[in-house]
Amino acid sequence: MDSFNDDMQLRYATPRRTWFLLLLITIALGSCFWLIMGAYGRWLHKEVYHDASHELAANASSLTLALERKLLLADGLKAFVDTSLMDGGSLDQQHFERFSENFIGSIRCIRNLSVYPGGVAKFVYPLQSNKSILGLDLFADPDPGIRDNAVRTKELRTKTIVGPFELTQGGLGMLSRQSIFVDGQFWGFVSIVLDVPPILEEAGLTRANKGIDLAVKANGNVIFGDPHLFDRSPLLDKVVFVEGSWEIAALPNKSKLDAADTKMQIIQLICLLGLVLLVYLIYIQLTQKHKLKVMVRERTNNLTLANQQLEATYEELIATEDELRTQYRLLVGTEQTLRQVAYRDAVTGLGNRVFFQERLEETILSSKSKNRRFALLFIDLDQFKLINDTLGHSYGDLLLMKVGQRLSMLLTCGESLSRIGGDEFTIIMPVMKDLAHVQHTAQQVMNLFQQPFILQQIEYYVTASIGVTIFPDHSDGAEQLMKYADAAMYRAKDEGKNNYRIYDDTLNVDAEEKIYIKNSLRRALDNDEFDIYYQPQVEIKSREIIGLEALIRWNHPKRGPIPPSVFIPIAEECGLIEPIGEWVLRTVCKQSRAWQDAGADPIRVAVNLSARQFKQRGKLTEMIKTILAETGLDPAYLELEITENLAMQDENAETLQELRNLQITISIDDFGTHYSSLSYLKRLPIDKIKIDRSFVGGISKEPKDEAIIQAILLLASHLGLTIIAEGVETKDQLAFLQHNHCHDIQGYLYYPPQKADSIPRILSNHSPEYELAAEKG
Repeated sequence: MDSFNDDMQLRYATPRRTWFLLLLITIALGSCFWLIMGAYGRWLHKEVYHDASHELAANASSLTLALERKLLLADGLKAFVDTSLMDGGSLDQQHFERFSENFIGSIRCIRNLSVYPGGVAKFVYPLQSNKSILGLDLFADPDPGIRDNAVRTKELRTKTIVGPFELTQGGLGMLSRQSIFVDGQFWGFVSIVLDVPPILEEAGLTRANKGIDLAVKANGNVIFGDPHLFDRSPLLDKVVFVEGSWEIAALPNKSKLDAADTKMQIIQLICLLGLVLLVYLIYIQLTQKHKLKVMVRERTNNLTLANQQLEATYEELIATEDELRTQYRLLVGTEQTLRQVAYRDAVTGLGNRVFFQERLEETILSSKSKNRRFALLFIDLDQFKLINDTLGHSYGDLLLMKVGQRLSMLLTCGESLSRIGGDEFTIIMPVMKDLAHVQHTAQQVMNLFQQPFILQQIEYYVTASIGVTIFPDHSDGAEQLMKYADAAMYRAKDEGKNNYRIYDDTLNVDAEEKIYIKNSLRRALDNDEFDIYYQPQVEIKSREIIGLEALIRWNHPKRGPIPPSVFIPIAEECGLIEPIGEWVLRTVCKQSRAWQDAGADPIRVAVNLSARQFKQRGKLTEMIKTILAETGLDPAYLELEITENLAMQDENAETLQELRNLQITISIDDFGTHYSSLSYLKRLPIDKIKIDRSFVGGISKEPKDEAIIQAILLLASHLGLTIIAEGVETKDQLAFLQHNHCHDIQGYLYYPPQKADSIPRILSNHSPEYELAAEKG
């Protein structure tokens, strides 16, 4: 055996020339690899600097965007001051502080806001730590830079920038200032002082692990980073904005360069190993005697590697199977979560409309199969919109949640409670003993609303109206049951709210009649079916006609006259009252002007405004101005009547004042029939109060009505308001009102409502000795 091995060594001994040739090949290949690696290293460093250049450009863009966005804040302050000064307005401290508090909010970079009427600081927010600014005259400041900036801002009429500079309170800041001009005349300045560090942070310059080192220079001073970067770095960029520019310098940081060097070293090592392997292979090829042995070894290695890969693939398949099982469990959980979201109301946590519809269908099928009855309660909150409008939607949602919690207290026998939208809830009673059981449940629901709801630490009383339908007495279909419950609920609202009503066949007739009128109203304006009647208003003392009230009438082409008490509420509900009200106002103004052009003496005409019209606010004022301009009617001869509820709402006071400023007379209609507030009556811009006909009808019959009228007259006399009583039909009523110093009256005692073509004759023929209509009849 030993002799055999010695023979093998002698047989496969490598010649010296082979080693010499292998050495030359190694030197040649090594030189090539060294040149290639040098070129690759230079390219790698070039790529690092190229990436750093892109990162620098991105940071410059981010800083430009951050600066422009923050400098735009001055435009918001300027817009606020311009709006406050519009139409002769003024700026006060309370208004400024409220705006500033809301404007700054969570914005971190604003140091202060200031307003300089005439160039002198008068308004500063926040005032704490900034009191020294108050009274500062920019045009007379000892600092010439501040004076020059004030003069330049005034002349350019555009935004100017000062800084960055060290702030008195500490830190680095910059100032953005704009001039304010009112009607072409210089009014003053607005300024915003911004902290620079939060702007740099927002732009991302302070974020770690950026791959580059940054430095920022403004006005020749380095405000961020290493100042030496501007001397060492070939990477520079500019941030250009209004009135100036900043410079940014960057260098790849040490970690980035170290990473490139490490990568280069790894590649060099790999190349070295490759070179060794290549030399080795060349050696094998040169020797040729080990070729078969190498092939056998390679095949063995390949088989071993393939076996390892198969084992790894098998382990991956097992891991994939485990992952699929995990994903399946997650999908099952997700499906359950999605089902929960799809069937639950996000505000109250109760079932939503989809849940309700499915549960209603299931209950119908179950009741049919078991031949039993069940009840459906449709619950709608009364005056919920008032809560939303007064406190906001967040408190409206809180109220809905509390209502849902209270209603859930009644669920004791498998009832299903849902919120199907807005302020609407439903209860399905799958087990119904008899009608008394349903009535008892409905009353229990009503009783839940006897206790107040606590919102903003204030007690709010909210009531509900309930409509009830019974399966299969009223219908055996889900859609019809819901429709009938809705009709019953609206009847409960019509009957005074805070009540429940069980459906009967008469409700369906009323609903169809309501739909017919609603559809007819949509065509009435286009078909010229409306007409305006005018009822004279008479001054008691002089017996002269001092005004007219415009009253709309509808002559339906098939049904004839339809009373306003029938179609006006429907028009309010479906939103048609707005175009109808605009048509009435335009028609009345046009007619009043026509009477004047025909030679009649000017006379004030009163027009009723609806709640829907009044919610337009600014649009309402503009619409009235436009109509007055189009018709040429003097605003002094227009009177607008609003309901007591409208007058008592704070948000309407501004609109009332705008109308009053136009010299339009404002009167409160039906005074005393709603929730009167003497404090509102004292400060509202109103001229006249109209006593409702319900009180006038009680004269000589009901002492309480007479007492109320006397109280209203006494109150109005002390407040300097004119009083007019409507619905005066008898001499006794006239005598009572005259005795108690009522100013004006309106009613059938003198004139019923008249067509427009009759008014000139009445105005010309009327005299203090005019025979009363009651005496004629």
